[in-house]
Amino acid sequence: MKKSVLFYQDGKVKRGIKNRIIDLLICIGLFAVTFAIGFYVLIISGLFPSIRNQWVCTAWGTMHHRYLATWFFSQETIDEIIENERVDDTGFETDVEQIIVPENDTDTTEIEEKENPPENEQKEEEIAPPVIVDPYVEEGYTKLETGLYLKEASGNGWQGFLMLIDDPKRVKVEDTRRQMICGQKVSTMINNAGAVAGINGGGFTDGPNYDSNGGTPSGVVIENGVLVYPTDPELIKNKKYNMVGMNSDGVLVLRQCTPSWAMQNDIVSAVSFSPYIIVNGKGLVREGTTGGWGIAPRTAIGQRQSGEIIFMVVDGRQPGYSSGCDLLPLQETLLAEKCHNAAMMDGGSSTVMIYNNEFVNRPSLGFERYINNCWVVLPAAQQETQNTQGEETVSNESQN
Repeated sequence: MKKSVLFYQDGKVKRGIKNRIIDLLICIGLFAVTFAIGFYVLIISGLFPSIRNQWVCTAWGTMHHRYLATWFFSQETIDEIIENERVDDTGFETDVEQIIVPENDTDTTEIEEKENPPENEQKEEEIAPPVIVDPYVEEGYTKLETGLYLKEASGNGWQGFLMLIDDPKRVKVEDTRRQMICGQKVSTMINNAGAVAGINGGGFTDGPNYDSNGGTPSGVVIENGVLVYPTDPELIKNKKYNMVGMNSDGVLVLRQCTPSWAMQNDIVSAVSFSPYIIVNGKGLVREGTTGGWGIAPRTAIGQRQSGEIIFMVVDGRQPGYSSGCDLLPLQETLLAEKCHNAAMMDGGSSTVMIYNNEFVNRPSLGFERYINNCWVVLPAAQQETQNTQGEETVSNESQN
């Protein structure tokens, strides 16, 4: 009798486990069916084009996960979505006359004089001292050092940082010292330049698994007035690049031009990337679109009409903290920061902002990549380095 009870109990336990497994499988099946239906309705069906387009652009903006687009859409559909979403910056270029860079002043803080009563109504020792007002602190920035400020920025699902440099002549391009061989980390290039801060810069040739060493730039590079890349005379004379440059007056110049044009028009620093986001005060990301690059970590550089340079980085690919953003939040934020011209830089795992040898942001990989070039901020006393003109010459024939 005792044995039969044990057998009965064993059977009951086994049936209970079996039922739980069946229930679990049913739940998994229901979840899978619900997910598949939801995915079809939201992404594939086209009933919600903004969600579908964001999915396609985000997948296509990576090199490693484009299958997330090609599994569900034809190449023709993918191309059409990206074409409709992408920023068209063709023909837009900076009007340098619209930017007014003030004469260098080591500190832009203003002194606000408080009105004092007439002399006969006060004693000398009671005169209130002038109140020092820092306009950038009043905008929400924290002063890091003379002429250099930082504040956080955030939006729907993203976190980022803005760095303001009041003197644009402190900003220059620094490239890897092993050009065409191997890139370097932004922190290394900052130290090479004797700079205090920096962000990643223009594009470079990458590998299929983000495994490039950053040694080959994908566009024009000018550093200290010297044309670093390209070196082919034919490319120098005839190839147009999406240039993001700086002239010796400290004006951020956005222009599709040849390296020859850049060298003949006082460009002392330049990298290449696209698209331009703001040109002459006009946002180029069209209403109802996202810019066509999807959600990812982002880097951008902009300039106010009054000359200040603004670096912007957005962290991404970090669930629970920051997913990243498309180009519209970049444009909206930089317009709100009074940028008159702005351009996107390389993003993704390259996105990084550094100050005093420490990360300001959180790189998506948790560490820096080897990249080709960056924008750096020189100490105030060393800004004349920006204006050094190189010895390399190019064709005297003007190119548009």
